[in-house]
Amino acid sequence: MNNSANPNGQVENPSLAGSNQEAHNIVEQLRDFIEIDDTSKQYARVLLALFTAHADDIVGEFYRKIQRSAIGSYVSDDAIDRLKPKQKAHWETLFNSDFNRDYVQSVRRIGIRHRDIALSPTWYVAGYAKLKIELMKRIAALDAPSDKNNCLMMTLEQYVAIDMALALASYDSVILD
Repeated sequence: MNNSANPNGQVENPSLAGSNQEAHNIVEQLRDFIEIDDTSKQYARVLLALFTAHADDIVGEFYRKIQRSAIGSYVSDDAIDRLKPKQKAHWETLFNSDFNRDYVQSVRRIGIRHRDIALSPTWYVAGYAKLKIELMKRIAALDAPSDKNNCLMMTLEQYVAIDMALALASYDSVILD
């Protein structure tokens, strides 16, 4: 991976467009930066169970909101019916992943697909925020100590940040491998 300083002393921005090894290195850098550790992974499995229990409601609300939004006219009912199970599967994969090769490839394809259908990063980020808020409501409603809820919220933010970073980086990428 080319992550060396250029002649001006600036670090070059690594890209997900390169090899699997480069993508793996970037994911590791993000995990280190965001501080995802074994405890975060344990909380991610709790998020997986919570999401799975409420997936139909969370994803359903998301697509109802899409239909009432400025981009709703671009998404048919048939498309939404096809997208709902994919959306659920993506979040389940996210919380169950260790950010492995299959996960990274999947997110790269999602980012490229969003670019190909001309979904602007603005709407991608707003949509992701809507989904995250719906899951945050479920976390807040848990009958759990506040420190556990706080850890769940932080883990959610960590996982969402990596997922979004990888997908948005892929907007300018092509899959070479």
